[in-house]
Amino acid sequence: MPTLSNYANGANYAVNSAFKARRSMNDSLARLSTGERTIHGFDPAGKAVASNLSTQARSSDIAARNSEDGISMLHAAENVLFELASLNYRLRELAVQKLNDTMSVADKAAIAAEEAEIVSAGEKIANTELNNRDLLSTFTVAINNNGTLSQLGAVVKPVLAAGVSNADTQMANISKALGQVAAGINALKGHQSNMYSLSANARAAASRIQDTDFAKESANLAQSSILNQSALAMVAQANKASAAILTLLN
Repeated sequence: MPTLSNYANGANYAVNSAFKARRSMNDSLARLSTGERTIHGFDPAGKAVASNLSTQARSSDIAARNSEDGISMLHAAENVLFELASLNYRLRELAVQKLNDTMSVADKAAIAAEEAEIVSAGEKIANTELNNRDLLSTFTVAINNNGTLSQLGAVVKPVLAAGVSNADTQMANISKALGQVAAGINALKGHQSNMYSLSANARAAASRIQDTDFAKESANLAQSSILNQSALAMVAQANKASAAILTLLN
């Protein structure tokens, strides 16, 4: 014959089962409401890996933006060099024209005045700044999520001067600087594309680890809810049985 002790043990088991089912329900509700699978101490190793991947992804985004900033600066530097090249072309024309002995002193004076204005304009253009940075000088960019630095920009700043040989020398400097700037632009485009790809893949990997599987978690919530209701019903049954036995003692 069942004893009061047996019913009390059954009630304890039922209460324990109800507690476990309720805790499972709360965990499922938290995961469904936040969309995060690794909360409440679930899969701590996965949480650590996902956090690291998210950090790498965010750093990659910053590195890609660094490259974009560098590209913008190099574009501005490229335009400065184009303007210097245009002025240098004119200086060379004037230098060749001034060698013509058929020109009067006044004509040569006018040419010299124009040359002086071009040289002055060239100096000002060559010293153009962007965000307080000299455009025709080297600068460094953090090109990846590890903070690796890459030096870019024009190594030699052209300095315009009158005369055929001077114009030829500065044209060589301008051409060299344009090549350095163009190479930097292409390199930064590659680094930027690489970092955007890395960021997307790191975020996808982190998402697979820490994001909630809504279909699975919804099924877990339904199961936990049923188990909780069933356990509570068993607690009620055990309590009724205990009360029935106690009536025999009255």
